[in-house]
Amino acid sequence: MKTIESVLVAGAGAIGAAVAWQIQRTIPGAVSILAGGERLERYRKEPFIINGESCSFAFTDVTGSSNPDLIIVACKNHHLPEVMADLKNHVGEQTLILSLLNGISSERQLGEVFGAHRIPYAMILGIDAVRESNRVSFSKTGKIFFGDAENPEPWSDRVRAIAEFFTRSGVGFSVPENMLNRLWYKFMMNVGLNQLTAIIRRPYRPFKSATREEESASLFADAMREVIAVAAPEGVTLTEKDIEDSFRVLDGLSDEGKTSMCQDVEAGRKTEVELFSRTVMDLGEKHGISVPINTLMYRLIRAIENTY
Repeated sequence: MKTIESVLVAGAGAIGAAVAWQIQRTIPGAVSILAGGERLERYRKEPFIINGESCSFAFTDVTGSSNPDLIIVACKNHHLPEVMADLKNHVGEQTLILSLLNGISSERQLGEVFGAHRIPYAMILGIDAVRESNRVSFSKTGKIFFGDAENPEPWSDRVRAIAEFFTRSGVGFSVPENMLNRLWYKFMMNVGLNQLTAIIRRPYRPFKSATREEESASLFADAMREVIAVAAPEGVTLTEKDIEDSFRVLDGLSDEGKTSMCQDVEAGRKTEVELFSRTVMDLGEKHGISVPINTLMYRLIRAIENTY
């Protein structure tokens, strides 16, 4: 497999812009951001401000064509169909695709369109990026976890190629032995944290060890336990230790950092509630498992969306 030299980022929100910035500062010219129409014009007129400094990215027009070695997809889940349409002329024969979307379904959706052979599992964890207009700020860049469902040594060619590029570009990464399990772990964490912070409109502080509020922390843990319950009949084992690890991850983030869903409700944007609690509800129905906390959170967030 060829060495990765060029990267196209599809979705320049907080996560996409932060990852593009990491690559750009280490390997100038290696990364480009996909955009079209009014968004492309705006990006060209208003440079991204990353942690207070202007960052001049290259841009790739969706109406053109390109052949990047790697595409990093970092949009919202409900924007994925539009992004896949935009990418139709930008996936070459050897292009690899890495999805940093929340949830457990984006790799399947991308694989159905572009071929599963080019799409390992992936997620990003431990980043506290926030975007407001053209400004992106963060104190932690986090780490990208990726790989095949299982990753015994030696890694597959596609995993080795991406790992080698991330090493050169300074992007933090890890290749877990059981990547599918870690994908579900992040899903579990998102189901609890993203939805609860969206409802109470609070940053990470109530969930951190030094400033923990018992009511919020307990709800966070109980929502995750419902994911553990529905994951088991799907062949995925998550445990109480994973819940404890989730709290430890939050201890490393900024007190005032906010989840993407909290940012969405504060800005009056569509949330990813269908990706989180609706998925848990559907799995609960499939396996005959009660998920009352996620059912309530789904209804509360949909009610919040109806107030926009």
